[in-house]
Amino acid sequence: MNRIPISDLVPGMITAEDIKNYDGKVIVPRGVVLTENIIACLANFSIYYVPIDGETNANELNRPMIASYCAESADSSASAEEYNLSNKERLKNSEQFVRFTHDFNKCAAHFEDMLTKSLSFNEPFHADELLRELEHILHPDNGSISVFDMLLNMHNTEDSVYWHCIDVALISYVLARWLHFSEADQMLAAECGLFHDIGKFMLPAGILKKPGKLTPEEFAIVKTHTTEGFYLLSKYHNIPEAVKNTALMHHEKCDGSGYPYGVTRDEIDRFTRLVTIADVFDAMTSERCYRTAMCPFSVIKFFEDDGLQKYDLKYILTFLENVANSYLSHTVTLSNGTEGKVIFINRDSYCRPIIQTENNRIVDLQEQYYNSIMQLSAQKNVSIETII
Repeated sequence: MNRIPISDLVPGMITAEDIKNYDGKVIVPRGVVLTENIIACLANFSIYYVPIDGETNANELNRPMIASYCAESADSSASAEEYNLSNKERLKNSEQFVRFTHDFNKCAAHFEDMLTKSLSFNEPFHADELLRELEHILHPDNGSISVFDMLLNMHNTEDSVYWHCIDVALISYVLARWLHFSEADQMLAAECGLFHDIGKFMLPAGILKKPGKLTPEEFAIVKTHTTEGFYLLSKYHNIPEAVKNTALMHHEKCDGSGYPYGVTRDEIDRFTRLVTIADVFDAMTSERCYRTAMCPFSVIKFFEDDGLQKYDLKYILTFLENVANSYLSHTVTLSNGTEGKVIFINRDSYCRPIIQTENNRIVDLQEQYYNSIMQLSAQKNVSIETII
């Protein structure tokens, strides 16, 4: 282990110990790969030296992840016509997407029926049945298509709270797996995601479906869904404490800026910290009656700009790297109208990958971003608008 002055830190180095602020709270956990954003964050906390893993090869860690999308990497039996289809067209034509959609809708209908009967007629609530259906969605016979692709292509303005809860359950499960949680804890993370917003069913429907901006009074009512959810789940003895806590605290932030209590990272359990990320990502990439869905790369940028202090750093970095990686080889449209395929993920800025256009021109969005800063009047910053 080496203690490196912050001025000598470079992206790709790995922390050898937890980095703490002046009052002993962990800012950056042990084993995190440093990026430019994290290094800047450390400077803001007046950290002067950082313990770095002496065996780290920064150049190796900074090597971009590459997607091979040439014909040889595709299924050799696929026709040229099929290969030329967009990722979205191929996905929607697949048997797996049809099966996923069917199983997802079945689970949502079962969730709504069970919760309605429980709330209206005081019937028992069998959470284990819903979890078995979630497992069936998560473990189909052929799992070659990303859950994120599935959800991105299912979203529409008719998405209900039930749909959102199932989305968050699936994303939470995947993130727990990326974080190497045990199999039991992966399913517990999914259960926490499934019931995180259950308190919304206790709120006036008119507020939840209001097409315009909420008034301060209406937003204050919406914020009560956290405590309402906790009290509702507390009625059921078969619901784990972690699930109840997630319903209560999934809008808390690690820097204390959340609600209902404004607590900080050390007071938020790991399942809640995980579900919070899944909740925000799904909400922002889903279409609503009052706004359009954001492109996943725009949400990644939101997290990179605003999330390194608000969310658990290890969890958010793991999430961003893997989500960005899931869109390798996808066709995208850029803000200047250009189309191309994502071929590299820049580790220093996951929202700005390298694109190869139809005429084989290479567009490095991170390099263009730096150029746009240096030449403000001469060049506009180009970003990803949509995933095709």
